[in-house]
This record gives sequence, C-alpha cells and structure tokens, in this order.
Amino acid sequence: MTRALFALTTIAVAGVIWWLGLIGAFPLSEIAMTQVWPTLPLLAIVSLGAYAFINIGYNLLVFRECPEAYHELMQEIQEAKDDLRAKNVDIA
Repeated sequence: MTRALFALTTIAVAGVIWWLGLIGAFPLSEIAMTQVWPTLPLLAIVSLGAYAFINIGYNLLVFRECPEAYHELMQEIQEAKDDLRAKNVDIA
C-alpha cells in the first residue's frame, strides 16, 4: 500500500467515524455532541499544522549536522555569487 493510499484510507475512516458520531451513532453526552465533536476536524488540522511547524523548525536546527549538504550548499552559493559578479551585478 502506498503512502498516499494509506493516508487517504486513514482520512476516510476518520471521516466516517466523525460523521457517525455527528449523527448520533455513538452514545455521547449532550455537551460532547454539540460542543466537542463538531470541532474535532479543526483540532486535527491545527495539530497537523503544529506538527509540520515543529518538524520544519527541528530540521532547520539540525541542518549543520549534515556537513556534506552544508558544504554543497555553500559551494552553490559561492558559484552563484561568482556568476553574478561576472555579469556585473552588485551583490552586497
């Protein structure tokens, strides 16, 4: 099973469970039914965004722990600067 198919299946199952809870198929209290259950998709989206933000931040922090990628990027930046200087572009 590919990652996309797994993700789609997971989202579909979660959607069906949420919908069943919304129509009253599960014994939930009135407060949970009217105030908590309808906001679960929003909570899932916010949680996914927080996870993505933390993951990107962490990977930016440990970027220098990949010395070969760091040196390759620095070399590409130097090549770009040299190319721009050869074309008489002022870079500060």
